[in-house]
Amino acid sequence: MSASDVVILQHQDVVPVTRPVERAVRRRAVRNPALAPTGQKAAAPQTNGSTLKAREIFVACHDRYRSLTEWMEEGRGRVRAVSLESPAMGYQWRPERSRACEYVADFERIGRQALRRPEWKGRLKLFEIYFLHSMEYREAMKLVGVAEGTFDYWMAEVKRECGKEFSRCGLFPPSRYFLST
Repeated sequence: MSASDVVILQHQDVVPVTRPVERAVRRRAVRNPALAPTGQKAAAPQTNGSTLKAREIFVACHDRYRSLTEWMEEGRGRVRAVSLESPAMGYQWRPERSRACEYVADFERIGRQALRRPEWKGRLKLFEIYFLHSMEYREAMKLVGVAEGTFDYWMAEVKRECGKEFSRCGLFPPSRYFLST
């Protein structure tokens, strides 16, 4: 099999093909599953038995991380005033404070662990500045010290690598993390 007989779909997914026509059909099928030939399904990226992409996993975990850090910051020694004119927010589930602290610490630790390669120092800096400290996009780009295109590329790599690691280590889905003891 030669290099021209292989289609690379998602960095690691390699599909052998025999004719150039089949290659074009498979590419279309990956972009739009409705265009897949009858009897075949388009290849979908798999992550631990799930069809979610690593970037989506990262986004879900990061959203939970942000909401928990904000919630923990709000609750530090302040008593909230109650406004009787405004409607109640309703019930919002929150984990035990200790379990929320564990999730925040695990998110930070696993993210740093996923980016521990020596050649990825810049990506680790991006993770800490942009995702952990919630710095504004332009300011974070200046602090990381790279151009906008490089910053966007590194951000996608950080999301992909951390998402894979979050899934592997059990941080995703967050609901299952909080149900386990």
